[in-house]
Amino acid sequence: MIETLPFIAVLASALLHATWNAIARSGPEPGDVLASGVMASGLISIPCLLWFGLPSPESLPWLFGGVIINTIGIRLAMAAYRSASFGLAYPVMRAGIPLLTLPIGVVILGEWPRPAGVVGVLLIASALIMLAFAARRSARAEMRGLGYALLAAFAGAGYVTADAGGVRLSGNIFGYAFLVALGNAMALGAMYVVERRNPLVMFARYARLGFMISAFSTSSFLLYVWVVSQTPVALAAALREISVLFAVGIAQYVLKEEVSRYQWLAAALAVAGVIAIRMA
Repeated sequence: MIETLPFIAVLASALLHATWNAIARSGPEPGDVLASGVMASGLISIPCLLWFGLPSPESLPWLFGGVIINTIGIRLAMAAYRSASFGLAYPVMRAGIPLLTLPIGVVILGEWPRPAGVVGVLLIASALIMLAFAARRSARAEMRGLGYALLAAFAGAGYVTADAGGVRLSGNIFGYAFLVALGNAMALGAMYVVERRNPLVMFARYARLGFMISAFSTSSFLLYVWVVSQTPVALAAALREISVLFAVGIAQYVLKEEVSRYQWLAAALAVAGVIAIRMA
């Protein structure tokens, strides 16, 4: 059983995670605001790397692969936030990651799920179907955003798998995490250059929101890492996915989006499914 302080900390981590995504979605240009947050995290990671040091060389192939996949995922998340409401895009991306990670584990790692894992997959699949139904009833743009969110979830499952392999070889969890943050910022900046956009101009335009996002995301990560050091990782990871419910609440009560009962029920099903998978 998880103790009181780690329990509060992991819930705070979940709330912070949903909050920084909501800040990105609420900006004047959600995609650029999200990118600005990634670049701010990259800047913050430089002094942190000087303090914590670099991970082992054996982890670098996993790190580079994860950065490439994560950059694609960030780009898809940017597109999802441009096309869909926060109350739809965020739950789909978060719920879709464990749903897609499970079959990847079967194919690549040979890890077959237990019955609870199968139940979790069915619950999350039901949640995504309900979210798709809610999107179909609202607008064509929501359906397009739903597609981007599902693709972002697929990329998320890829970089989660890559990071799992890299962290195990890193010998330095914090050094690995901050080097990933720096790599993500550099890769995203390069993508803007390829698209013939100036990343520095974009970052300067949304720097205030970018550093705000970075503060929330870094705090969320550090709280989560501390909780994992105090309690079983499966339980901590499952509780952190309650961010899906926080996100729907933020969408309705803070961003003033119209959230249907289907979205609330879908978010609850997604959380139940994630917990089942993590406990399997």
